[in-house]
Amino acid sequence: MSGDLAVQYAKLPEWLLARRVIPDTYARLLLGVDAKVTEALAESISDETAKKRIAESRDEMTYYAAKDIYEALAKSPEGQAKTLLGKHTHPGTAKWKAVVDAYRHKNLRWASTARVLIQNVSYEIPAIKKQVASCDRQVTDCNQRQADLVRSEAAAKERYAAFLSELGIEGFDPRRELFAYAGVELPKIHTALAELLKGSGSEVAQFYEAFSSHVTGEPVEGLLPLLRAVARLGSKVRAEDVMNEVPSLKERSTSQVGATLASHAPAEAIPGVGEADVAVEASGGINWGAEPVVESSGGAINWDFEVVDGPEAAAGINWGGAEEAVTEQAMQASDAPVADIDWGAITMEGLEVRGAGEEEATAGDENAVDDSLLDDAQGRELLLQEVVEADSFLQTRLAELTSMGDAANDLPQSIQRSLPEVKALADVTNKATELLAGKATQRLLLMRTSERYLQQQVRRIDLMKAQCVKPVTQRAELEKLKAEQSEEARRARVELDKLRTITQKLHKDLEAELSAHFKVDVRIVGDIAQI
Repeated sequence: MSGDLAVQYAKLPEWLLARRVIPDTYARLLLGVDAKVTEALAESISDETAKKRIAESRDEMTYYAAKDIYEALAKSPEGQAKTLLGKHTHPGTAKWKAVVDAYRHKNLRWASTARVLIQNVSYEIPAIKKQVASCDRQVTDCNQRQADLVRSEAAAKERYAAFLSELGIEGFDPRRELFAYAGVELPKIHTALAELLKGSGSEVAQFYEAFSSHVTGEPVEGLLPLLRAVARLGSKVRAEDVMNEVPSLKERSTSQVGATLASHAPAEAIPGVGEADVAVEASGGINWGAEPVVESSGGAINWDFEVVDGPEAAAGINWGGAEEAVTEQAMQASDAPVADIDWGAITMEGLEVRGAGEEEATAGDENAVDDSLLDDAQGRELLLQEVVEADSFLQTRLAELTSMGDAANDLPQSIQRSLPEVKALADVTNKATELLAGKATQRLLLMRTSERYLQQQVRRIDLMKAQCVKPVTQRAELEKLKAEQSEEARRARVELDKLRTITQKLHKDLEAELSAHFKVDVRIVGDIAQI
């Protein structure tokens, strides 16, 4: 025969069977060889070279590995001991010789080697390659996710910092900082409002009053009293200042609610107050920071409670069951003055009774908002109503001047205003409305007065802070996973290199034996050349 013989590695068993160099029952015969290999592995040997070779090939024993083991044992002192018939006296050496003889019988070594080559090239090596690729892909994914988490963390920290900046706090103790921040910022807003009204508030009120007098044909006085008072007295205006500034407001309030606007003086010290009324101090005035508002059909201030006539009036103020009635009999039975009514215990949110400890804590808070008319919910509400009333007038006047031009200004000289002048006054009322009821002001007021809102803000801060920490934890988990996958890929590569080396050696040895047997170059081709 001449030339080369090319044999596909996957067709080796069929090719060998076709040339009748291995028996048809090679598969069954190889089971007997495997049994001999198992017996040989069970024997203990002392030669280090043979031990190393056994450790390398224990999982997948081949003819060439068994041959190397036997040759190493045969060169050892224990393997050189033989009987008169030439058999090895050492059981381990004898059994490994039996394994080599079994592989050589009927060329079973070729069938075994062909089967190992097919298994390694078609299944084992591709599987390990896929495992390595999967590990590398997971490492790449981990790197990408870590990069995404770094960006997410930066964005979360930026949002967190922006939110803290918006709230005006540092975030170490959100609850305390929010409460203190509101206590610092509210006076600033009140000061800005007072400065705004000081500049143009009186002009707005005068224009409105003069125009109302012209429209009604009668002198109109006392419009927008609170706006005028704030414009004149500033943000520190108090209830007593308002009463002194606007006597008509005091008279109107007193005539409608009577003795329910009581001060801390005893009832018998004030002449002209009925027995069913609660005492009113002549020089006291309205406690704007305390009393709730009640509806009144006369168009006066809504104090949120009513004075009733008849038998119920004798029982005192109806507190809705929250307080004991102050009765005429109780006052007559006691020689001591009637106990003062704690108006500071009443808030705009309902009849809330504060304990003495809470009042002391509030009084001792260095960030507490000053007790002024603008700090009270009812005072702000009344001032807001006046500002909105003036703004509605100015917006209407502005629309008339815009649509009718000079014809809308056919008025007495004293109340004539140009379009720019009215627009400037409307800007003042718009800014005042924003300072009184804008989003920033509402947030600050809720921080000072609403425990629920304060808790919501604290929870939002905690949630945003957790969003900053979460990417760090996820990155640490990904780093751990990446290390595991990298280690697994390293081990798989080591195993792949080892399997490649074994397969290439088997490939080379089998080609050499087949070429010597057939006396022609035999080449095993296919995917085996690209492993």
